[in-house]
This record gives sequence, C-alpha cells and structure tokens, in this order.
Amino acid sequence: MSDSMVRRWVRQFNEGRSEVHDEERSGHPSLITEELVHAIDEKIKENRTFTISALAMEFPQISRSLMHEIVTDKLKFHNLCARWVPKNAY
Repeated sequence: MSDSMVRRWVRQFNEGRSEVHDEERSGHPSLITEELVHAIDEKIKENRTFTISALAMEFPQISRSLMHEIVTDKLKFHNLCARWVPKNAY
C-alpha cells in the first residue's frame, strides 16, 4: 500500500467519512443485457444445431467471443455431437 493512498484515506476520514468500503463506481456498461440473453435463448430454441458464427451474424452488435460467453456461461449450453444442449440435459 502506498503512502499517498494512506494519506488520502486519512484526509477523507478527517473530513467526516465513516465508511471503510469503497463507493460504488459506475464503470462501463455491460453489453450483456437480460433482453439480449433472452433473444439469444429464443434463437437457440428455434435451431439447436446452430454455430456460434451463424448466431453472431444474427446479432451483429456483439462479437463472436461475447456470443460464446453468453451461450456457455449465461445460458449454460455446451456442444454435444454438433448439437447445443443445456448442461443439465444429460
């Protein structure tokens, strides 16, 4: 921990700050929204033999890597014999 950070904290507590946790930051907005996840889920239900590339062409606003993250991490699908199935299906 740097000396400047300690000095900053001391100054903030002397000015009346009482909370030791950092304040919420806005950060950058997430590209993954519930509406987008739902729309992708509906497309998958229409055709379970999709490819990530073909699905990414349906949603040009997001990249293939982000599409893969949504399909595998958010929707919990994985590829089984050229067909995407939910992880709890087998």
